[in-house]
Amino acid sequence: MNARLAWFVAVLAGLAVLVTGCAWGVVTDARTGAPVEGARVVYVDSEGSANASLTNAGGLYQFDAAAGDRIPTTGRTTFIVLAPGYQTLVSQRDVRYDDSETHVWEVQSFQLTRISVPTPTPRPTATVLPTLTPRPSSTPTRSVTPSPTPTPTATPTPTPTPTATPTATATATSTPP
Repeated sequence: MNARLAWFVAVLAGLAVLVTGCAWGVVTDARTGAPVEGARVVYVDSEGSANASLTNAGGLYQFDAAAGDRIPTTGRTTFIVLAPGYQTLVSQRDVRYDDSETHVWEVQSFQLTRISVPTPTPRPTATVLPTLTPRPSSTPTRSVTPSPTPTPTATPTPTPTPTATPTATATATSTPP
């Protein structure tokens, strides 16, 4: 509803300035129909003359001869319409002068298409693990160095020595005769 009201106000404002000899139009959002404030409308007419105008809150732009603005001559005219967040529109149109008592120019209105911003694809996030660094302790720690386990050494076992056993030996003794 607000877009229609703004459009109606813009048309009435445009009609009010038409009787002074001007070119005008309304710039709207192509999807919503809402007026586009701050759009720059540039024209280059069939004689190579150019001018630019900004749209107001109602989307209305105007080139008013009574205010000293250069207005497009009749014939083929290139219009360039730029607004932040919208695609630039370049349009060639025929401007026809209405030679009536009110000297009305043909109304040139434009619809702009919003620039679609791609939705960023979420990236996997890396899990950051904390790095553990040793901190000095206020309590002294005893370090125990293991001592080597003694290896048992072989002790020689005494070998029994043979003992002499007395043996009876017969000895022959001779006695003289």
